[in-house]
Amino acid sequence: MESREDFLSKLREAMVDARRRFYRNLVFIEKENFMDDLSDVISAFFEGAKEARVAYAFHPWADGAKERFELIRGQLRGKVDDIDYSSSEYYLGKTYDLVVLDLVDNFQPNYLGRLTDLASGGGLVIMYTNDLTKDKLFRNSIAKRGVIYEYYEERFRRKLREHEGVFLAGSEYLGKPFTGEVKVSQAKSLPKRIWFPKELHELCASEDQNKVLEEFRTLNRGGSRVLVLVAPRGRGKSAVAGLALAGLTWERMNSERRFRAVITAPSLSSASQVMEFARLGLKSLGDEPDVTLSDVGLIRSLKGDNYSIVYVNPETAVNEEGEVLVVDEAAAIGVNLLAQYVNNWKKVAFISTIYGYEGSGKAFLRYLRNLMAEKKVWTRWLTMNRPLRYAEGDPIEKWLYDALVLNAEPISPKDLELLEYETLDKGELFRDDSSLSQVYGILVSAHYRNNPDDLMIMGDGPHHVIKAMRSRDGYVAVSQISEEGGLQDTMIDLSLRGGTFDGDLIPDRLLKHSRIRDIGNMRGWRIVRIAVVQESQGMGIGSAMLNFIVSDAERQGLDWVGSSFMGDPKVLRFWVKNGFYPVHVSPKRNEKFGDFPVVVIKPLTDRARKAVGVATAIFKEKLLNTIHDVYFNMTPDMAVILLRGAKTHREIAVSRVYLAKIAAFLQGSSPYESSADGIHLLVQKYFWDSKRDWELTEDHERVLVAKVLQGRPWSYLISTIGMSRSRATELLYEAVSILAKKYYNVTEESQLGISLEDLGDEFTTL
Repeated sequence: MESREDFLSKLREAMVDARRRFYRNLVFIEKENFMDDLSDVISAFFEGAKEARVAYAFHPWADGAKERFELIRGQLRGKVDDIDYSSSEYYLGKTYDLVVLDLVDNFQPNYLGRLTDLASGGGLVIMYTNDLTKDKLFRNSIAKRGVIYEYYEERFRRKLREHEGVFLAGSEYLGKPFTGEVKVSQAKSLPKRIWFPKELHELCASEDQNKVLEEFRTLNRGGSRVLVLVAPRGRGKSAVAGLALAGLTWERMNSERRFRAVITAPSLSSASQVMEFARLGLKSLGDEPDVTLSDVGLIRSLKGDNYSIVYVNPETAVNEEGEVLVVDEAAAIGVNLLAQYVNNWKKVAFISTIYGYEGSGKAFLRYLRNLMAEKKVWTRWLTMNRPLRYAEGDPIEKWLYDALVLNAEPISPKDLELLEYETLDKGELFRDDSSLSQVYGILVSAHYRNNPDDLMIMGDGPHHVIKAMRSRDGYVAVSQISEEGGLQDTMIDLSLRGGTFDGDLIPDRLLKHSRIRDIGNMRGWRIVRIAVVQESQGMGIGSAMLNFIVSDAERQGLDWVGSSFMGDPKVLRFWVKNGFYPVHVSPKRNEKFGDFPVVVIKPLTDRARKAVGVATAIFKEKLLNTIHDVYFNMTPDMAVILLRGAKTHREIAVSRVYLAKIAAFLQGSSPYESSADGIHLLVQKYFWDSKRDWELTEDHERVLVAKVLQGRPWSYLISTIGMSRSRATELLYEAVSILAKKYYNVTEESQLGISLEDLGDEFTTL
């Protein structure tokens, strides 16, 4: 056991070495009387640094948080940025010599990872807390009926003890100085041939950046082109994208046509580095753009005599106009939006983090490769490897990746003859790094929005269960399940009055939108994630696992199994194919992901079947009656699958007056606009008819949804569905012809007029 003096002596020596070799150290303090150790560690840091760039992160509104900050502020020499955790994304791209994280009120992996990465080589990260699990905000939100586990925290503490460059102060002191090797960044050199101005290359901080900058010149060439740039955090990818935008703007500045570039990202702060370096790049070229700032001082737009570079939110970016679209942190944006960017823009740059805190880069890359192959768009794929803030081989980066499981890797099982379905023991899983890497690796490889917070929820949430399919040589499929329902009457009343609560997503949504109290009493499983290792996808393993889960739930006497997810046609097809009914779609589209959140459910008991039948009918009616309004922005692909999956029936009658209008349309004597009311009724009849044993093609249905039900202009069909107006018109005519013939034996040869004697009492007369 080390003495306090030995601990501080080791730390001082380690910080001297870190400054010499440009790596980082970490001090973690966990004890009730943390302030003395915190003060001594800060003093030790400033013995070797007269001044420093300092970041101090906390929840300033929590009791005692500001007081703790004021106690040590006097020791923090130099510029100090006090960072509210909830605003920490605004500081991405900044660099500090000392980063202090107050973990007394909260321990949340996303914040911890994001802020640790702000420390530069030679710097120090200090985390302090009274207790890693006691009275923590994020942990409290995971608790279910007052119960929560500590599997994540136990593993986190273990990882602190295992890694070098980490110094622990708790019930005892432990210092593990870094003894490994690091690679010092080589002096940057310009490529032999440069297209961008030399001034921009001089702003690059690494050889990687210089090389990548030149690759952006491909966006200045003809035809549709996509550039994809991915890297771990701290490699300068957003900065080089901003410099490239400055260069592309400079190249076109003197042309007759005004140059316009659009930047989008999950938030303005996510795009701040691109905008800042675009400004610096233009300034280096002798141009001073007019700058528009947000309320918190972030750049919203740069404008000059013949150009503009503007930030817009992800959904708005789809229909913006310009020469280049740059999508920063693209892995945090919905798949539907990414596809629409490629459809509507000729020049797109996707910039994203691998092993980041917004999602999994590997799953994102796989999706993007499939999308580019499908769209047949010329694509340049780029990566950046060398860190800029610290030396390659930095021990704290290694610790961070291990502690937050950022580099989780599934294996590729070879033997799939015998698969075993099992419920995993979470305690054992979080103690076994190899198994955890496999299991979590499958999830992050399939769901690219997984982030470090998700792992903590999965491990510590007592209502979160992990099921898996395992072969002889490893895990093949994994599902994360949340136990929901069985609500008390007070919670049901709260939901019906519009209140919200954590942990029971599906009952809450169905209570609010179907108003059936019984749903709250029912118990079920919400499948949060279900994923199959990439090499084994398309073999029916996911569906087989889903069947095992449903059977498992039935044996345990549950009422339902369901799921909630951002609407994506491929994902929705999987659930509908496996007998799950869509029962709710959020009336609000998620602006960040560009999708409508969807709830699907499979009833297992008689009372659940009755309730789900009512909920499905209510949902289908809402979708058909408001798709021109509430769901106007829903893609026709999504609407078609939802309507097909909502298997509830209603008889719709089309009067002879409207049939005559339809016949006139088929004959060509009446344009679509004049017969649209009759066609609309006929299309409603088709989608309400769940008794028929035939279907139109999906192309027919997509056109009917977009044109007849949503009332979209023909130009929308061309850009979104991807077909010409003539083809869309042809499909519309074919679909109406088939429906009129099937339901009423009406064809283009049918009589165009009717007499009063032909009408019954279907119309009220004066």
